[in-house]
Amino acid sequence: MIDLDGPTPIYLQIADAIAQRIRDGVYQPNRRVPSATALAAEFGVSRRTAVEALRELRGRGLVIGVRGRGTFVAPPTDPEDTEDPEDPEDPGV
Repeated sequence: MIDLDGPTPIYLQIADAIAQRIRDGVYQPNRRVPSATALAAEFGVSRRTAVEALRELRGRGLVIGVRGRGTFVAPPTDPEDTEDPEDPEDPGV
């Protein structure tokens, strides 16, 4: 949850929460993430704070913005990123 009184900026906390959802598969590659307005409502923050969180995620390469369409989870950039390094049968090891 978001710690409004902690030292970490709120937009970073929201970006971290969304990044975790991406890692957990809640938001799939090439699929839309909630809008800044929806994120603002969900987290109880201003739309500007939600926009900053999305900007942070773009900077991390986790999402891409498409003008007139929204913000989408970025596709995997390296096929090896999706392989399991612990699996001895995995050809990426």
